[in-house]
Amino acid sequence: MSDWLNSIKPATRGAILLICGISVFGFSDNLTLLVSDLVGVGQFHFSRSIFAIILVALLGRFLGISVLPRYWKPILVRTAFMVTAILLYFGVMPMMPIAEAGAGLFTSPIFVLIFSVIWFKERIGLRRIIAVIMGACGVMLVFKPGSDGFSPYHILPVMAGACYAMGSIVTFRYLRDESPLAILMCFIVSIGICGGLAASALTVFPVSTAVVEQAPFLFKGWQTVNNMYWVWMFIIAFGASVALSLMTQAYQLAETSYLAVYEYTYLISVGFFGWLFWGSVPGFWGFIGIILIIFAGIIIIVAQQQSDEKSN
Repeated sequence: MSDWLNSIKPATRGAILLICGISVFGFSDNLTLLVSDLVGVGQFHFSRSIFAIILVALLGRFLGISVLPRYWKPILVRTAFMVTAILLYFGVMPMMPIAEAGAGLFTSPIFVLIFSVIWFKERIGLRRIIAVIMGACGVMLVFKPGSDGFSPYHILPVMAGACYAMGSIVTFRYLRDESPLAILMCFIVSIGICGGLAASALTVFPVSTAVVEQAPFLFKGWQTVNNMYWVWMFIIAFGASVALSLMTQAYQLAETSYLAVYEYTYLISVGFFGWLFWGSVPGFWGFIGIILIIFAGIIIIVAQQQSDEKSN
């Protein structure tokens, strides 16, 4: 297998590794539902970080890549946005088909474009304007605001997409020379700390029972867990570490702008394993909305690639 991979050009090899890594993420993220009834999102991330910190440190040593940041200010800003995005995304994951939550998170290329226009005065063409409109229509179809099944919690995955976009902008503009594992380690440590603080705050200052019943994974404090919980957390953390290892190698082989399109494999993977494990599938219009969001993101990414090539 390794001989076959080494025989193909680096860009294609990077795409294959990224697709494999993203697919593993879709698998491990679905396992979150095995523990979401036991703990809250804060305790979940604190527990996962314990294993992930050890695994990423070992990965850095094996690959010879530093896990200590050099550019502290931008990495802390980026981490704040990414931690917020992932806490929001995982918090609502048990409340809807995971593919729908993932669609909200993957509105991030649309937000990257909007924020770049607002704050960096970038010029965009007709294609990308159409893509933004297409993506907005996709969001409306997925979450159906105004319908009986809609709740304010359906806004959270889209907010996660906006935060993820801000983190991506900071990464692209200020952290291109930073060690990828240092960026990852800072994120893992930070989300573990934030998870622990959130769980502690909800334990000391619990919210009402009615609110907890609406979104238990979001609002639970510290819970007593059994040994099986830790087994699942290790498996989830191990899966995430394998995925991140493959993705790190992928981004060392090919340009980020080239590989970005393949990240949408996540929606296919998370949707497939959501159906396989839990029988969870979006409705017809939700499925159409996800397709629109994917196409909107791909149009934006490809248009950006072509713009960068012209400017070079």
